[in-house]
Amino acid sequence: MSFSTLGIGLAGMQTYQRALDVSSARVASAGLRDDTDGLTRGLVGTTEAKDNFQAAAKVVKAADEMIGSLIDTLA
Repeated sequence: MSFSTLGIGLAGMQTYQRALDVSSARVASAGLRDDTDGLTRGLVGTTEAKDNFQAAAKVVKAADEMIGSLIDTLA
């Protein structure tokens, strides 16, 4: 179970990193066009991607700790 949880967490981190890239590009292009709606959407997307990335990182950390405990138990 820990290995699949680890994979899910890592996949989430990758997904939200891409979402952060997209949102950051939206912010940059909105600033060039003086597009306040695009800027707002980009900033909200950036914050959302950051929060989701942090949640996925916590999943990875928990899975890592579970794997470590399992190894300690078996050793």
